[in-house]
Amino acid sequence: MSKPSSIQTVLISAAAVAVLFSGLGWLAYSEGWIHFNAPSGPSSEDRLAASKKSESEENITFLCEANYSVPTNGLEGPNKVYKEMMAAGLDYKSKAGWYQGIFSISESRKGALVLQGDKAVVSRPAMFERFGVMVTSEQFTLNRSTGEFTQSLTIKDGRKIEIIHGYCGKLTKAPF
Repeated sequence: MSKPSSIQTVLISAAAVAVLFSGLGWLAYSEGWIHFNAPSGPSSEDRLAASKKSESEENITFLCEANYSVPTNGLEGPNKVYKEMMAAGLDYKSKAGWYQGIFSISESRKGALVLQGDKAVVSRPAMFERFGVMVTSEQFTLNRSTGEFTQSLTIKDGRKIEIIHGYCGKLTKAPF
C-alpha cells in the first residue's frame, strides 16, 4: 500500500474535523446549549410599551442648564440675567415634581404633577411677596420629548412672570 499524498492527508483531516464539530454541535443542540429558530426579541411596540410603563412607575431626575431672568427692582426694573445648572425631578408614582432654583418647588415641598401629552406641568400654591407684588403660585413645565424647561410665578393680578428657561436631560446614575 502506498503512502497517502499531502492533499489526501489534508482532505482526511478536514473530514475528521467536520465530523468532530458536527458531533459537538449536535451534542450542544441536544443539551440545550444552542437553539435554532429561537424566539425573536420583543417588537419595537413591546419595547416602547415597556419603556412607557417603566417610565410611568419611576422617579426620574433631570440635570438642567437654565437661563435665569430675575427682576431686581420691582417688575418694571431691569432683570438680572445669568446661567446656572440645576436639578429637577418627576415622580410619576406619587404625581409630584420638584426643581432646585430661586423659587424652588423643592424635594421636601413638591408640587402637584399633571401630564399634558409630552409636557409635565408641576405647580404649587404660594403666598409670598417678591418684586413688590404678592406671588400666588409657582409652576414649571418640562417637555419630556425636547427637554425644554420653563419656570414661572403667578402674581396676585393674574400675570405670569417667566423666571427660568432652559433645557434638561435625564440624569443617568452610575451603577456603583
